[in-house]
Amino acid sequence: MPVEIGNVHGLARNISATGIYFEIDTAPALGSHVYFAVELTVRGEKLKLVCDGQVLRVDQKDGVHGIAAKFADSFFSNPAEIVDADAGWLTRTH
Repeated sequence: MPVEIGNVHGLARNISATGIYFEIDTAPALGSHVYFAVELTVRGEKLKLVCDGQVLRVDQKDGVHGIAAKFADSFFSNPAEIVDADAGWLTRTH
């Protein structure tokens, strides 16, 4: 999934309810707060998910920086709620 931090573009490689791992050409400092947008396609429509996170890890390989960030806030009001991607709605795990 495409990721943008300001005018810098990258690719998300892994995303969960609590964090994200993306690759980008420039690296924010370890521990810093980052504001970024992730582009999602839902039912054929492109949406931008605007995020705020804290950088937990920075890797470098072949001139590309891998960034692991923890989301500052949960997207769900209750951590027991998850999105059922196949059904397209919010469900509870208990």
